[in-house]
Amino acid sequence: MPSHSPARIPSLVKTVCTTVRQKVALELGILALLATAFLFLFPHRNPWLDIILAGFALLCILATARYTKNVIWAALPPPKSQHPFKDCLTVTLWITLPIVLIFFLIGGIVAYHNAGWPAVVERIFDWKILVVFIAYTGWALIQQTLFQFYLLGRLLALFPKTQPVWSILITGLGFSLVHLPDIWTALVTAIAGPIWTLIYYRYRRLLPLAVSHAALGTAFYYGICGHNLAEEWKSAALMLGFQ
Repeated sequence: MPSHSPARIPSLVKTVCTTVRQKVALELGILALLATAFLFLFPHRNPWLDIILAGFALLCILATARYTKNVIWAALPPPKSQHPFKDCLTVTLWITLPIVLIFFLIGGIVAYHNAGWPAVVERIFDWKILVVFIAYTGWALIQQTLFQFYLLGRLLALFPKTQPVWSILITGLGFSLVHLPDIWTALVTAIAGPIWTLIYYRYRRLLPLAVSHAALGTAFYYGICGHNLAEEWKSAALMLGFQ
């Protein structure tokens, strides 16, 4: 078995880190080009296409999850908490719940002003909102996995470990850009994306972030935008011949 003198160990570590950084740079460069071309060529698309592509990307990430966990994330500092899931859940709830209530309150006020209490009930008390939230959580978990587990880890490997702020901001910006051409959603996620990324960097737990994402997304579309996501998803499914 070959052995290495203590004097050579720093050099070996540097070589390994450089190799990983080069692989990550090439990988992210290719993905950035493909994502940019896709957004440019298909600015308006059926939302089910995004779900299908995200599902394919998730399969690719799961296939390389061991490498991501044992090489990319293993080289980074561990979670800054003794109870990461509990602390992550607490933080996300304190951030999420007040904003959800504000979104629905605004939606209720707008609906009442436009058409009275029947419009309020239709807009923010529809039982299908709960169904949408549950389905949205699965979609949000896919997105959080793509951006937090995969992209953030690689950006942290690419940039100096002492400056995680750049990786966090770029991940949040990427999260925002994929929501184009919906300007309002892109602007909202430009705020939420870096916050979710920072929380993941600190606690390394995806599920609380997915729940927060689903709750805020559902409240934003129903409350602020007045979109009936259940009907919109049904229409999108009909366009693809799912029903």
